[in-house]
Amino acid sequence: MRTATLYTHEDGIKAYSHLGLRLYDALIVRALAPHVWGCPPQVFLDHYHRHLSSNHADVGVGTGYFLDHCAFGTPEPRIALIDLQPNCLEHAARRLARYRPEIYVRDAHQPLLGVRPFDSIALGGILHCLAGDMRRKSAVFDALRHIARPGATIFGYTLVNDAIGERRSRRLASRCLHRLRVVNFANDSASDLPQARATPFVTYTVELIGCFALFAAAVPHVDSIQHTSSGRL
Repeated sequence: MRTATLYTHEDGIKAYSHLGLRLYDALIVRALAPHVWGCPPQVFLDHYHRHLSSNHADVGVGTGYFLDHCAFGTPEPRIALIDLQPNCLEHAARRLARYRPEIYVRDAHQPLLGVRPFDSIALGGILHCLAGDMRRKSAVFDALRHIARPGATIFGYTLVNDAIGERRSRRLASRCLHRLRVVNFANDSASDLPQARATPFVTYTVELIGCFALFAAAVPHVDSIQHTSSGRL
């Protein structure tokens, strides 16, 4: 009997070929996200604007679509692009060239050392491309503590399975993408999103919109010894 191979990080980045990146904005951002998964581009953009700073790192950069459409409030923000897929970094860096972004080829699970920390860090659609269950994926938050300033916000969005069953189109899209092994969220739910692992958060929020969980968390100051949590679904 044939044994199914485990989903790996190579599966999560293979769709981001040069052709895949050219199609991504039209196919995913403007078609699948709003019309199948129930989350229009403006929702993601609003989420960015609520939490974005002028000293920002994007982890899992995709095409750089949302950063390209963001208003930073300054003509010269500091932007870092962090991704394991060189194609994504090249594509997003070219798109955001006006900001002269810092570029780091890095597995999100591995700490990025020796880099001046950031006031905001986005995980834009990377969690649903990582291997393992949500507990394993949450190790990314531990790695980010090395580049997050005290008081920084870590935010992002990820596909979850909560509302997939509500529509046939969602079930078909999810089944297709999982069979192609370009996503891995069949067992993820919004309630599984971690509030902390090694790194505690002062506050965190999780909001389910369509099939996406939008989250935000505040990194504590060094002298914080207590943290509270709040969530809304």
